[in-house]
Amino acid sequence: MRTPSSSAVTAMIIAFFALLAVASAPTPQIASISKYDGIFRYTPGNDEIVTNKSKLEFIKSVNNPTIVLRVPDANKGVLEEDKNVKSDGRKDDGNNSLYNINVYNIIEKELLKGGFTVRDRALFQKVLGDKSVNDYSKIKELTETDLILELSTLEYVSYPFNSFDVTTQTRRNGGVNSRISCSNYSSIYGLKLEFRLIKVKENDFIGSFTYFYSMCPDNTCYYSINVNNGTHGCSEPFLQQGNLVYSGIHLISQANRESFVKQASQKLVNAIMIR
Repeated sequence: MRTPSSSAVTAMIIAFFALLAVASAPTPQIASISKYDGIFRYTPGNDEIVTNKSKLEFIKSVNNPTIVLRVPDANKGVLEEDKNVKSDGRKDDGNNSLYNINVYNIIEKELLKGGFTVRDRALFQKVLGDKSVNDYSKIKELTETDLILELSTLEYVSYPFNSFDVTTQTRRNGGVNSRISCSNYSSIYGLKLEFRLIKVKENDFIGSFTYFYSMCPDNTCYYSINVNNGTHGCSEPFLQQGNLVYSGIHLISQANRESFVKQASQKLVNAIMIR
């Protein structure tokens, strides 16, 4: 019988102990996830109105001041009509684009209700594009427009957080609030809308109007949130409706966005129409 060489024996011994080590190694543990009904508190921005009151005085003597809503350069594709509107069925398009709602028509309707004569923005934009018209007094003459209202900002606003509260029910004390900390930051979202007002004849910037939207009463939101029990990392807050899960900016529905634009427009009209 042939005797194994010393090197072969050594290799066999090494292989044996390697298998033994693998067999005895602990099974990796997957960190568990806990779901909480979280309470999220945040402080939204404050509405801000800055106007040149003396420049707005002329409105008192005009029954129906004329105004045009100016479309920002990035959105000139909706001049004739809001072609990117997908609100007939009141459904989101999947990306929650703020300009996929009837923004301009909503604002113009509120201007009309407030007593303004609203000029056609497509025609006004055409006059502005005429290189031979380089004087604002000429623009007023051609368009018979007193004021330009520009929607300069409509955007989501992020309110970061790295902790939230939960309420635990106990027999003795009832509901008890406790704070859970996260190893990362997530965000609650709101909206910001800003208008700029220009008096056409003198080309004077006469007002800035900034409005914020808080999506939760008393700036306190109630959402679900997942926490990794190993890393203490927190997911984005979310709401689950059947098989659908909404989180991030998708927590602000299209109806909420349209309502905010409408309310901001009403506040704007009240601030301008000083009687």
